[in-house]
Amino acid sequence: MSVFQIELTEKEWEIYEKIQARVGAETACLATLSPEQRLVWFREHQYPHPISFEREISGTIYTVNARFSEDAKNAEEKIKRILNRNITR
Repeated sequence: MSVFQIELTEKEWEIYEKIQARVGAETACLATLSPEQRLVWFREHQYPHPISFEREISGTIYTVNARFSEDAKNAEEKIKRILNRNITR
């Protein structure tokens, strides 16, 4: 296990605390919802931009396409598969 220590400025710490408070509030709110209501909430709060995109770096255009198997049972399974595939290469 690795341990990292970072030093934050006072402003960075304030931002961190605000984010943690927001995460705590959202988590508490989600805990009160039924599974169906949580699915609706997640669909409404999904990242609005496509995860496939093109970027130019030093004159070379890179195309990134993200695809997920529709057969996967859940997000954890998808993440494990992606990590395993990338780590074993």
